[in-house]
Amino acid sequence: MVKIYSKRIKQRGRDLRGHGWSLGEISLKMKIPKNTLSGWVKDIQLTKSQVRRIKEKEIASRSRGRAIAAKLLREKMDKWKEEIRNKAKHFGQLTLKNPEIGKLICGLLYLCEGAKYPSTRCLKLANADPTVIYFFINALRKHFHICESKLRISIGYRYDQNLKELIDFWSNLTKIPKTQFLNSKPDVRTRKNATLRKDYRGICKIIYYDTSLQFELQSIGEIIIKNGAYWRRLELVSSKHR
Repeated sequence: MVKIYSKRIKQRGRDLRGHGWSLGEISLKMKIPKNTLSGWVKDIQLTKSQVRRIKEKEIASRSRGRAIAAKLLREKMDKWKEEIRNKAKHFGQLTLKNPEIGKLICGLLYLCEGAKYPSTRCLKLANADPTVIYFFINALRKHFHICESKLRISIGYRYDQNLKELIDFWSNLTKIPKTQFLNSKPDVRTRKNATLRKDYRGICKIIYYDTSLQFELQSIGEIIIKNGAYWRRLELVSSKHR
């Protein structure tokens, strides 16, 4: 049903438009749709200053709208991430309850991030994420009973970073003495590029001089991956004979 507006209401809308109000402002003020208002005021000529003011208001309104939309999107994403984290929270206790799962995770992590035998003959795993390094070194200590004297750390860092501060950070995180850190040089390719991320601590490479442990971790990861591929092949063969 089409709503009928009185002449007084229509005139009120025309008066506001004559004073340089935008259709959006009149719509909010009078609670009348903009497409209805546009028909009432289409013959009203605005001055240049009024047109300029309306454009400025529209730009400001769009800017506020984008800011509000961005805020709502951030809140939505935060809620989405929190819901997923809560679903996955119980996995955090698995390594405490079952040491074999800790070894399994170490093996998969090493298969993805570690140096492989026989290209190298010692354990090497590098990552820029402190949480990954923290988990890996502590999992090694807990599940594989390593010899601390065989551990070394090498740091890959950008030209404008302070090596002493990086050594302090990674030594404190890994509990590996600074005396076991290898000499490191900055990446000369970054000489002219400032480090934008203030929390970037370079790339920490854990080195452990033991080929047997290196190959054990590599083998754990490979067996898990190959086992998964084996069952997939069985499924494909089975589907062909149906």
